[in-house]
Amino acid sequence: MDDEIPPLLPIEDMPPIRTQHQLYLTWRALMGPLGFSERLLWFGLVDEGGYLTPVLSQIADIPAYPDAEQLMRLMEMFSEVLRHQAPGGSVALLLSRPGRAPMTDSDRAWGRALTSAADKAGLAMRPVHLANDEELRVFADDDLVVPKTA
Repeated sequence: MDDEIPPLLPIEDMPPIRTQHQLYLTWRALMGPLGFSERLLWFGLVDEGGYLTPVLSQIADIPAYPDAEQLMRLMEMFSEVLRHQAPGGSVALLLSRPGRAPMTDSDRAWGRALTSAADKAGLAMRPVHLANDEELRVFADDDLVVPKTA
């Protein structure tokens, strides 16, 4: 993926998100220069036509490892908000954290937990992304595989 930051446009002028690459470019524009002081979970709603809605926010003070019960409640809330504000739409999630380390076990646990909770809640969700101080990337299928124990 290219590292150039796309221009951040007013929400009504943002192009639709129809592919994973377009979602990556949207997150890249929204994040601007990378660098984070705390772990955050960003979320945006994407309407049925692929347009980002004005609902873009973040959850702060998230722990290093996710809590499955709390994530289920969060996914149920997203489902309810989508039902009222963007019927037929989906949610886009990005985990950001400080540091330059490559994807960590904690990051992978978040990616797996978010994906699993959305599946269990029947929530339409775009591929989850991760941003740190050095890169923004999608959680690939291999990143979401549960490691085998000996």
